[in-house]
Amino acid sequence: MDNRSAVPGDGPAAPPRALLPAGDVTFLFTDIEGSTRLASGLGAERYRIVLHRHRALVREVLQATGGVEIDTEGDSFFVAFHHAADACAAAVGIQGALRGATWPDQDGAPLRPPVRMGLHTGEAWPSAGGYATPEVHRTARICSAAHGDQILASAGCAAAAGLAPESMRRLGDFELRGLPGATELVQLTAPGLPDDFPPPRVRPRHHNLPHALKPPVERPEDARELDRAFAVGRMVTLSGLPGCGKTTFAKAWARKRLSCYEHGVWYSDAGPDLGKALLAALDLRSEPLRDPMATVTDHFRDRRALLVVDGTDQLGAERRNELLLLLESCPDLHLLAVGRRPLDLPGAVKRALDLPAGTVGAAMLAGFCEDRGAPWTAADCRGLAAAVENFPPALLALADLVALASPQTALRRLRDDPVAVLDAGGRFREAIDTAVAAISGPARAVLLELAARELGASVDEVLDLCRQRDGSLEALVELVDAALVVIERPAMDQAVYRVPAPLRWLLAGPDPEPAPAPLGFAERLVHPVAFDAPRLRAVALRRTRGGGPHARRRRSCASRGACAMLRP
Repeated sequence: MDNRSAVPGDGPAAPPRALLPAGDVTFLFTDIEGSTRLASGLGAERYRIVLHRHRALVREVLQATGGVEIDTEGDSFFVAFHHAADACAAAVGIQGALRGATWPDQDGAPLRPPVRMGLHTGEAWPSAGGYATPEVHRTARICSAAHGDQILASAGCAAAAGLAPESMRRLGDFELRGLPGATELVQLTAPGLPDDFPPPRVRPRHHNLPHALKPPVERPEDARELDRAFAVGRMVTLSGLPGCGKTTFAKAWARKRLSCYEHGVWYSDAGPDLGKALLAALDLRSEPLRDPMATVTDHFRDRRALLVVDGTDQLGAERRNELLLLLESCPDLHLLAVGRRPLDLPGAVKRALDLPAGTVGAAMLAGFCEDRGAPWTAADCRGLAAAVENFPPALLALADLVALASPQTALRRLRDDPVAVLDAGGRFREAIDTAVAAISGPARAVLLELAARELGASVDEVLDLCRQRDGSLEALVELVDAALVVIERPAMDQAVYRVPAPLRWLLAGPDPEPAPAPLGFAERLVHPVAFDAPRLRAVALRRTRGGGPHARRRRSCASRGACAMLRP
């Protein structure tokens, strides 16, 4: 506020102070924009006349609307109201009175002072004849963000006043200096008042995406695929195996699309309570006796925005339907649902993070090693990543060995005994166990059948393999969605479905030595579905004994552990 120096004899004294409002209080700050320049340009005498008339008009409106004047300093007013509607009416009334008054002329132009105003409603209790609350500072920041002749208010104030949509204009979320979170600002409009102003003088808040500690691995093909998905629909589900970088990729992709969404990009974990998680991500307050999703819906109803929700595979049917209703109620809202499994909702466009293409897998492995303090580059890790076909759980499982030894050492040991190297410590098996436990029994059966076929199978061959089982095509789709089967297209007229090599080594290798262990991966995989386990194992053994470069890799025993891996 530009001028804090009082001018002697500049207006009538403030009226006696009434009872200070308490509880939900609406504050009003006003000041003259550019008052210092105005005072120096007019001189003390002429400025005194302008300031005197300004103060008289303001106090006349405040007396009529029940405003309690807390402080007046120089050209500014600080006022409190019992009711938000009275405060909004006072702000509009003051602007109207200023525009309708007669002012001294200078060079043929009236010297009407351009007054800016800020309104905000919040809980406050008077103390020592005033207020000590952050809500006062928020109101002052809102006033500072306004332009001359403009009335800005927080969305909370507009809601408390019950303003009609035609009497305000939503401007978006903004960061107010020194205050946490974001504040949604609206501009009050009324007949006879100007309504065309530059953006508020505060930084807009367009997203809540955290800043990455290091640059993410670039995945241009996956980014283009996601762009194409959003060209088809407003709800896209992104799925993939543990360790494939779904969350990192989704955040990086969303950050680069900020310019596409006028009202921002917002990230939230699904959490145990979806509504409360979204309120926290948007910095919105929970409203008494109202479902949080209703508040979120009202926030997005007329906004073009992108919402990224992580962990949607953990949502129950009721919460998934809430997301669907949110999209149906907000026509300009886009949703990116991230999870291990696709979000099964009508209209959802499915995209899976398949095996990383090209050098992406090597860069991911180098990043895992960097997290462990090893200096290996993507070029160093390229051969090892290719050996495991860039399979994300395998890359993550190899990271410790590569960091402790080298990519070349890990590659040599991988050739000798792939399952023992990958599953040292049991984390690789645990990751696969978790992924397989989430699929249906028929899908598990198809997975085991395909694991015995090194070169994969066409759709016709899958149907032939599983002709005695109902729903085999649905099972194949389920495996593709879960990224447990990859699609290769050696010819344009026929696709081949293949199990990635590391997963095939684990599933189709020789049985491990019997051990007194709890029911684990093999039993949970085999028992829910009926299939001839000895026959499948025999097929796998015949293939491994056939020689060739792949034979050595399959002669593995899952019971070998970290000692075998680190043996020189």
